Amino acid sequence: MTTRGKHPLARFLAFATALVLTTASAACGNGGQDTETTSIDTDKVSASSAVSKSNVVIFTPSDGISISSHTPLNKWAKFVPAITKSLTDSGFQSKNIKVKTDGNLTKQSDDVQDYLVNQLSTASSDVNHHTTLIVAPAISGNKGNEQYGDYVTNPDDAPAYDTEKPSNATNTAANGDTGSKSSSSADKTTQAQNEDNKDKTDKNDEATASKRLAKTLKLAKKAGAHTIILANPLAGFTPDLFVSMSTPRQIGALQAQQLVSKLALEKTTKMHPKSVEVMIPVGEEEDSTTATTDAFAQEAFAGIWDVLQPYFKDGRAVSPSKKLTSTTTSKDWESVCFKATKTAEVKNELDARLTDSSKGSKPLHIDGILTMNDFVSSAVVDELTSLKYTGTAADINPEIEVSGIVGTLTGKHNLDKIAPPKPKDSKENGTEDETQSQSGSEGDMAWPIITGYGAYADMMPDVVNGKQWMTGMENIQKLSGDIAGATTTIEAGKNVTELSYVKTTTINGTKMDTIHEKPMAISAGNLKHLLIEPGYISLADAGL
Repeated sequence: MTTRGKHPLARFLAFATALVLTTASAACGNGGQDTETTSIDTDKVSASSAVSKSNVVIFTPSDGISISSHTPLNKWAKFVPAITKSLTDSGFQSKNIKVKTDGNLTKQSDDVQDYLVNQLSTASSDVNHHTTLIVAPAISGNKGNEQYGDYVTNPDDAPAYDTEKPSNATNTAANGDTGSKSSSSADKTTQAQNEDNKDKTDKNDEATASKRLAKTLKLAKKAGAHTIILANPLAGFTPDLFVSMSTPRQIGALQAQQLVSKLALEKTTKMHPKSVEVMIPVGEEEDSTTATTDAFAQEAFAGIWDVLQPYFKDGRAVSPSKKLTSTTTSKDWESVCFKATKTAEVKNELDARLTDSSKGSKPLHIDGILTMNDFVSSAVVDELTSLKYTGTAADINPEIEVSGIVGTLTGKHNLDKIAPPKPKDSKENGTEDETQSQSGSEGDMAWPIITGYGAYADMMPDVVNGKQWMTGMENIQKLSGDIAGATTTIEAGKNVTELSYVKTTTINGTKMDTIHEKPMAISAGNLKHLLIEPGYISLADAGL
């Protein structure tokens, strides 16, 4: 554990000791009354008066590495300004809102401790009781899953509203290269061992920092400050409020539900099934990120299969690659996983699923592709174009045209969506085998429904022109408004459970007051309202 010299640590220990003595003395002098509720009667202070003098300090991780516009909108750089704006709109003074970002949990725990020592230890009781610390722990749990954004609630930290997790957790690479080892395999093994040792050291440092941060926040609460934790909870610490972000299971389920809706699987019959592929990216084999990407993939598939399994089971949906069948269960999550750290790997995987080795044979018919994130969907769009698939989502939903989308984005009219027609190559009296074996017709090479997540700015033109049906992202506006409303309620001395959007959930065996908003499904029809009007992207970003 790193410290910042002897003086801050000494002051911190002195403050902690003084706080314990003060708390004990106050308890004796007041007949055991809780000092947090007696030092200031916030029930008698109006909300507007309370927030006008309240301090809010926001601690978040630094944004992940961004490469041009090929990066998710789910970034702290987008979320924090939304929170601060919602706070100021609620009456908090901008001068009383501070923001601090850190690259790792050790640095973050130092900064929170410094604030406790330098600010709360010297402030009056009234100031402390009108201070809220909003902390997003800078854990490394999202390492390897940055393609979805900076804030995804890890599978182990998902609140109880998430359905039961599969029991066959594994840290084995999902579907990595399994060919014979090359002459440099020993070097690779040594490198993997070195990375593993470094990873263990980092995890030990993070575990130490986590315990220190939890202890610091407990002391802050004893001093009278309020605490809100974002995205992932801290072991051993119960905040006044926990804000859960999207989970892998929800991200998978969101896209699966879109496929069910847009392919009209409820109306599909076994005689004319829809062809669907699920592509879940994972990390490199023997890479330090394997465990986290595998855990993400397993949970994501559980969410996908909760939605799609009934259609595969009764034959209304089929997989051209045969990776999904009527007997597939959530335990078979590895069957649809593939190594996807580079664009070329995505293209090769799609080729393997949609083409065979026969010379001159055309790619197979495909109705829908669930790509999990926009990094994968971008490569899928490019490769489908290379394979000579034609058309857009407008062919599956004839009511959508580029001109209509432009009209919607400029406020002229809304898009009308109808159920997609049957594939052009369907035979009303054909058999399932006949439907699957047909090739060479116009319908075989029709453009499929493609789903993704992350709302990459450079993918917005493909959403507009119908190459990608939908993407998804965190509901930043709603969450920031919820956080501001909850902070106002806390500062006014009221219980957050009075708010309709705050629920008590169980997380890792501990009950917490929790805010959670479902991720948004973004398509051409609502892109203007969800992304352009809030200012996340411009008309130019959307290709308009």
